[in-house]
Amino acid sequence: MSDDLRKPHHAYHHGNLREAVLAVARRAIDQGAYETLSLRELAKQAGVSTNAPYRHFASKNEILAEVAASGFRELTMRFENFVEPNAKKRLIGLCDVYTEFAVSCPHLYRVMFGLERPGVWAFTDFPTLQAAANAGFDRLLMATEAACAPAQLDPVELHKRANAIWSVVHGWARLTIDGMLDFQPHGVLPPASTIAAPIINAW
Repeated sequence: MSDDLRKPHHAYHHGNLREAVLAVARRAIDQGAYETLSLRELAKQAGVSTNAPYRHFASKNEILAEVAASGFRELTMRFENFVEPNAKKRLIGLCDVYTEFAVSCPHLYRVMFGLERPGVWAFTDFPTLQAAANAGFDRLLMATEAACAPAQLDPVELHKRANAIWSVVHGWARLTIDGMLDFQPHGVLPPASTIAAPIINAW
């Protein structure tokens, strides 16, 4: 665990306990130290009593789920802030927005999808997490609908196409942040947008 995490952060005062605990958890996630971080340690780093976090969180998983939800909200905001008037070019550009997010905070990205702790939770276990994840996918779905607007697709086909693009960017992100290409002599992926562009432009 880093020295920064060992130092108590005395940010707590009445009214911001929840935020203080989540901030400590986010630091732990960003540094890859969250697997060994207990609720007791989270309380210590937040500068509060051992039992204080239980006022807002029933378990460590609930805290991780809340931080994961904040990650999806951050990704959604990045989607919303990306401006491109051409619908197909915007969807192509969103592929790089997605992968740049994953690369910029790989530990958070893994936690968002439960990749570090498989089987620990399902999205349906935490409504806030599920809602945040759905909101992010909805932005991708809307961008896909705009890119396919002339075709007037039915909802099933539209979801298939959005899921196809998500598969590209999610696969790109996993291969990259997990170092799965490091052992290859030419283990460098082109930008996700370059991979997705032929698919999107063919619609």
